[in-house]
Amino acid sequence: MKIKENLALSKSIWSVTFKMLAKYPCLLLPFLITAVFEGFALTILFYYPRPPLSLIFAPPVKAFFGGHFLHYPDNFLLLPQLFYYAQVLVTMTVGVVMFGMAMGMTYQANTMGEKIKILGNLNRSLRRYITLAGVWLITFILLLVILRGPRFLIVKFLASRNFNIIVFNIILYIGIALVFLIEALFIYSYPAIIIERRGFLDSIKRSFNISRNLFLTTIVLIIVPRILDVIVILIKQNLVRLMNLTLPEITLAVLAVGIAVTFITDSLVFLATANLFIFTMETEKGAK
Repeated sequence: MKIKENLALSKSIWSVTFKMLAKYPCLLLPFLITAVFEGFALTILFYYPRPPLSLIFAPPVKAFFGGHFLHYPDNFLLLPQLFYYAQVLVTMTVGVVMFGMAMGMTYQANTMGEKIKILGNLNRSLRRYITLAGVWLITFILLLVILRGPRFLIVKFLASRNFNIIVFNIILYIGIALVFLIEALFIYSYPAIIIERRGFLDSIKRSFNISRNLFLTTIVLIIVPRILDVIVILIKQNLVRLMNLTLPEITLAVLAVGIAVTFITDSLVFLATANLFIFTMETEKGAK
C-alpha cells in the first residue's frame, strides 16, 4: 500500500474505533479493570513502610534495597521500582486476560445484530490464557532486553566518562523506537488467538504478516496514543529532580497519572489494531 493509502486507512480505523466506543463504552471495561488492579497495587505500595503492611514488606526491602527505604522520604525513591514490579505482575495475570477479553468484545461489536457478551468473552480469554501469556512473555522479554540491557552496559562501563549521559539519552530514544517496532510486530497476535483461535506460533506468524503488509498503518495506530506513554516515561526519568524541586509525594502523583495514561493508550492501541485486524480478515474473505 502507498503512504497516502496507509494514512487514509489509519484515519478510517480511528473513526471506526471512536464510533464504536461511543456505541459500546463497555469495550473500555477490560482496560478499566486492569487500571483498577494497578491502582490497588499502588495504594498498597504507598503504605508499605507502615504497619501492618510493613510486617510483609520490611524484610525483603531491607534485604534487597536497604533499611533506609522504609523511612520517609527514601520510601518514595523506591516506590517507582516496586510499582514497576507490581505492574508486571498485574499485566502478566489480569492484564493478559483483559487483552484477550477486549479482542472478543471488539469482534462482537463489529458483528451486526450481535450483543457483546462480557462474561462469555472473559471465559474465552481465560481458556486461551497460556497462549496469550506466552505472546506477552516473549514481547516483555524483548522489551526488557532493549530497554534495560543498554542501560546496564552504560552504567557498568561508561560510568566514569563525561559523555555517558548523552549516550544514555540517545540509546533511550532508540530503545523507545524499537519498542514501537516490537509492539507493531506482535500486536495482532492477541486478536489472532481469540478471534481466529490460532495457536502460539501461528498467531505470531499471522501478526508478522499483517504488520509487514500494513506496517505504516500499524505504526500510526500505535505511535499516536503511545506519545502520551513516552511523555510519562520521560517524566519518570526525572522523578528525583522533581522530588527535590517539590515534595517526595510528587512520585505518587506521577505514578497515578501513569495508570490513567496507560488506561487511555492501551484502550486506543488494542481496540484500533483489533479493528484493523478484523478489517483485514473481511478483506481476505472478500478476495476469495
